[in-house]
Amino acid sequence: MTRPGAAPPRSGLDLLAKAPIAAPRGRAAQLRRLLLEPGRYGLGRRNRLSNFTFFLLAACGGSAASVVAAVLAAWALISMLLRRFAFRLERSDLPIVLSMLLFVAVMASSDIYHQGLATGFSLGLAGYELGKLALLALPVLLVPRLRCSSFRDSLPPAFLGAAAGGILLIPICLVDYLLRADRVAGLAGNPGPLSICALLAAGWSLLSLPDRPRRGQALFAACGCLGACLAVLLSGMRGAWPALPAILLVALFARRRSLAELWRRGSPTLRAAVAGLALVVLVALAVAVAPVVRLRIEAMLSDLSLIGANVDTATSLNLRRAMYEAAMEAFRARPWFGYGREAHWAAIEPYLDSDAFAGFSFSHLHNIFLTVGIGAGLVGIAALVLVILAPLWTAFRARRLVGGTRRLAAALVLVLAFLVPGLSNIMFFHDILDAVWAFAVALIAASVPAPGPGRAR
Repeated sequence: MTRPGAAPPRSGLDLLAKAPIAAPRGRAAQLRRLLLEPGRYGLGRRNRLSNFTFFLLAACGGSAASVVAAVLAAWALISMLLRRFAFRLERSDLPIVLSMLLFVAVMASSDIYHQGLATGFSLGLAGYELGKLALLALPVLLVPRLRCSSFRDSLPPAFLGAAAGGILLIPICLVDYLLRADRVAGLAGNPGPLSICALLAAGWSLLSLPDRPRRGQALFAACGCLGACLAVLLSGMRGAWPALPAILLVALFARRRSLAELWRRGSPTLRAAVAGLALVVLVALAVAVAPVVRLRIEAMLSDLSLIGANVDTATSLNLRRAMYEAAMEAFRARPWFGYGREAHWAAIEPYLDSDAFAGFSFSHLHNIFLTVGIGAGLVGIAALVLVILAPLWTAFRARRLVGGTRRLAAALVLVLAFLVPGLSNIMFFHDILDAVWAFAVALIAASVPAPGPGRAR
């Protein structure tokens, strides 16, 4: 209870620059106000556009997403230095921010230590190794800036951006497929990152449905989800495919009441038309992806038959099995702090069949736990587990607050989209994937309402 005349408790928004009493006149004055004196809620409202833009690019823009994430984080740092808003982390932010910083510290420390033993320690080496992981540390800068927003300006615009990106994936992937006649990579340049970003876009597109959706909003969400599903399947990433039905189930369950309410409002004729159109779209999708899916499944069955016959042909699955076995042997030799990420291939090479792997090398070990385990041992794996659990824990703890259901579903979709493909391919240590994960978890943390007065709900 405050004394009469005492100032109310300060919150993150109380520390923002106050709006000027009178609007300045003239173009230069208006520009100055826009850039340097945004007002109490101006920063929070601007996050709406940046959240929409980032997740549109995350779905379909390739490395443009990582550039935008870095620019937004740098601008957040500049804004804090100019005292446009205060550096402030709520208690609910700490699991995500601290787990990301711990993971970066562990992986960088292992790299610096092992590289230093080989080449000598220097500040340049430390800066280089930390710089490679800098995108994963962005939540420490992004969360305070994103926390200036109310919930309606945080996750909902991100969901809409993901849906818009999913829609743009339709022409991008179809053109890419016509040019390649093979697995598509889109603007990401690699089917792996494309499939993960498309998985995220598929789930978050459906989460864009508000509580009382209009038909246009439902159509927008459905088209975004359709485009993202098309990208996942045309990417040919077999490790990503099992995540797709799970993600769709999570998103549909989270918005089941919105969908049911929209369905009840339709007439019987409209319902029949929607059902017929959905069937036609699903058939068209199946026809479009059938060649890629068939070829990838046939290749997998052929590889499995060779493994069953104990034939040591250099197929994808044979090479991966040998690499996993070699990685486990190398891990047992140095279980605690690993070898450093730069030396992961040198670490497993002594345990590989030199004839089978003649002319072959891989930039990662096609399993995130083996990649991190070889890089930083059990310490790195423990830090990775904390990174994976942090958004789930944060969203679960805030499930009864505003936006709780969609926040928890968004966290589940994010973890499934990254972890399931990461068990057989890539998850982190790629500029697009690092930026998308870092921005997504920062937004999940910042969307949790801060306790106390002064927070816009």
